Amino acid sequence: MKQESIRSYCPVNLQDARRIVEEFIAHYNTKRLHSATGYIAPQDKLIGREKEIFSERDRKLSDALERRAAKRKTA
Repeated sequence: MKQESIRSYCPVNLQDARRIVEEFIAHYNTKRLHSATGYIAPQDKLIGREKEIFSERDRKLSDALERRAAKRKTA
């Protein structure tokens, strides 16, 4: 956390440091993908959205494979 938040932004005072850490924690828990949770954010895992996210990924992968196969047939 220190490497990715505090050292990256060089806060000017304690209040600024707290703001930076709060923003980092919010990003870490809601946006950042974690390999240990199957590349989903911890908040999504906590509220049980992993099945929905994995299904959407599988659908996108399937669509991409179909598009590639169709493109090969026309080439």
